[in-house]
Amino acid sequence: MSITIDLAIYGSLAKLAGGKHLTKMDLELESGSRIEDLFARFNICPEDTSFIFINAVLCDVPGLNASKKEVLHDGDHVGIFSHGYMWPYQYRDGMPMSNSLKQAMREHGALHHTYTNK
Repeated sequence: MSITIDLAIYGSLAKLAGGKHLTKMDLELESGSRIEDLFARFNICPEDTSFIFINAVLCDVPGLNASKKEVLHDGDHVGIFSHGYMWPYQYRDGMPMSNSLKQAMREHGALHHTYTNK
């Protein structure tokens, strides 16, 4: 059995999937496929990714590599971002996160910014 996902790869990683700055495609995969299978298919090194979203749920941030085992489902929208892509801090507070990312953040520390009052 197979599934189809809507995949978008942004930045320099897009070149690995045939794009220049953005690659978008509907991609057929075997049922039970995971993010790590996408990495293998397009020769993406996990350390070269920054943010990964599945259906607008944050599944990974730079350096944690928490998303590799996330199982993909039919109709999922997956966004893989290259390093250099950030999103504004105000969107981080309350951002829906995958269970695997929550666990990784408990182990390695939460996202935060440091502000200095002068």
